[in-house]
Amino acid sequence: MTRPRVLIAGGSIGGLTAGLLLRDLGCEVEIFERATTTLEDRGAGIVVLPITERYFREHHPSTRRVSLELTYWTYVDQAGRVISADPDHYRFGSWSSMYRALLEAFGRERYHFDSEVVGFDDTGDLVTAHIADGSSATGDLLVFADGFSSTGRSLLMPEVAPQYAGYVAWRGTTPESALSGLARTDVADAMIYQVLDPGHILIYAIPGPNSETEPPERAINFVWYRNYPTGGPYEDLMEDRHGDQHTGTLPPGAIRDEHVEEMRATARLSLAPSLLEVVTGCDQPLIQAVFDVHSPRMAFGRVCLLGDAATTLRPHIAAGQAKACADGWALCDALAASEGDVARALAIWEPTQLALARGAFDRTRAMGTASQFGSAMVPGDPNWKFGLWEPGN
Repeated sequence: MTRPRVLIAGGSIGGLTAGLLLRDLGCEVEIFERATTTLEDRGAGIVVLPITERYFREHHPSTRRVSLELTYWTYVDQAGRVISADPDHYRFGSWSSMYRALLEAFGRERYHFDSEVVGFDDTGDLVTAHIADGSSATGDLLVFADGFSSTGRSLLMPEVAPQYAGYVAWRGTTPESALSGLARTDVADAMIYQVLDPGHILIYAIPGPNSETEPPERAINFVWYRNYPTGGPYEDLMEDRHGDQHTGTLPPGAIRDEHVEEMRATARLSLAPSLLEVVTGCDQPLIQAVFDVHSPRMAFGRVCLLGDAATTLRPHIAAGQAKACADGWALCDALAASEGDVARALAIWEPTQLALARGAFDRTRAMGTASQFGSAMVPGDPNWKFGLWEPGN
């Protein structure tokens, strides 16, 4: 087997997972990350589907798990009464814990901060990545894992641009120890959903700031989906306290006070008691706008798109990180099956990953439309479950 030299643009969870797998396969791997220092999650929790932490289970089983399990998927009404509770046993984590563990496994020698890939040349035999500082690197395969605002996608398919879905996610965390006894009991072993009209909110425990996984040292994460149409409300929301306009994310501390106060006032009128505690207990929430991106292709000569760079899923199946990791695992398998032949590997890899992305994309878009604009989200719906391949899987 020939062992190609692989260049990866983007060093988040997807890029790191792909890098680790390809390095373990025997490839020489370099990761180029645009951020100047270690990436921060700004307090956001994630649902950890099995493939997201598969690398640790199979390659580093001694690594301390960076997620926790909650038994129940629970729906409550506005009074906090339980409508349904399914023993689904999903796992939850913090983005930063997962990222730090992957970065520690990969190491920093070939992980380059402040190194944004801004262009490339594919000669057919080799591909050269051009870095923003004027330097370059040449390899056999260039993988763009640079997120929903991907430079690689904009270069390869400028017509495929993110489309705002009409709503955003207010997000944040509150220390579990700051909650009342009733709220601690509610969140002890359950993720809690409340269906609103329109929209919905969910809360769940994630590891604490030092990866604590036992009550009451955990953090409680909330995600509240709220509609903001374009033509005024969305643009006003995404203008920060300094007058700068943001597109995808407003980080903690940037949201104008009037919007935070409006959000908290609405919470007091509509949320169940325990969910209200979590939302109002968060000092500095953040906002992530929801976008649709679906690329009709993922492979282009010696260049490919991975994860959100190719297709950005709405978050309702909690599979954004999982899809990026699945793309990385499939790429590793394809390179092994093709004995390191990049062209053959991408020909094997692309159709399957496109089909996976298409199915997940359609499902998440339908879920978002039903919950945010159709008042059609039903508590306890067995089809409203997390999972990349299908509900629950």
